[in-house]
Amino acid sequence: MSKNSTDKESKVQYCSFCDRTGIVKNPHYLHMGTDPLTPCPKCVLTRCSCGGEEPYFIYSDGMIKDCYCRDTRMRIAKIAKIYRLSGVDKKYQWRFLGDFESISKLASDAKSAAYDIVKNYPKVKKGLFLWGNPGTGKTLLASIILTELIIHHAVEGKFIKISRTFFNRLRATFVEGSDTYGESARIEQELSDVDVLVIDDFGVQRDSPWEQETLYNLVDARYEAEKFTIFTSNNNPVKALQELSQGRVLSRIKEMSRIMELSGEDYRNKM
Repeated sequence: MSKNSTDKESKVQYCSFCDRTGIVKNPHYLHMGTDPLTPCPKCVLTRCSCGGEEPYFIYSDGMIKDCYCRDTRMRIAKIAKIYRLSGVDKKYQWRFLGDFESISKLASDAKSAAYDIVKNYPKVKKGLFLWGNPGTGKTLLASIILTELIIHHAVEGKFIKISRTFFNRLRATFVEGSDTYGESARIEQELSDVDVLVIDDFGVQRDSPWEQETLYNLVDARYEAEKFTIFTSNNNPVKALQELSQGRVLSRIKEMSRIMELSGEDYRNKM
């Protein structure tokens, strides 16, 4: 590849329309069956010469060069791959901060915190613990933050829901003959190491010492590794988690997260 492909003239300069990312959401992707993300029509596609054909090269002055759009299109491909593996629930996929309506003061404060996280990541000191009554947009906002971080920073991210299904999946790794037999350590390590983790409905399932210890080990591992974590819960953690693992989980959460209430009217009525 010629050095000309990295000349200053060919470097992508993104605009404010795409929030300096070079990428915009395609609002019609579901109806048209196209990709949810597309290069910015104002600062990228206007200078694209390859017509969007892979591998996004052009032939100019007797040399093969990167098209102006190549970096952006390759970034979109990387983001799409990360997102496919993130586990974000389908109904919350490809939702952005602009899609979250601040219907109360608490919601407005939580949205502002989300903006700060996306803007300042990875220089963010604490994660987020969103709690409140069901239907107030906690899971939606947590999913949005994960989506925005993946798009803006191309970081690895995961979404998990603490439910009976989650614990049964872990239990299955100890059952000989199951599809996931022997993979317990890999799954737990993956959740411990991923750059951004959303833990939805935290503290709901705590019926056995094993479940309590599993939750504590996950939280503790992420705390020790200083990994960014977002929790959601229907309950005030200060009250609900006092006895979970003798208070060790609550202690870690207080140190690693900003606890914010998001209670009020059922947000789903606004969707």
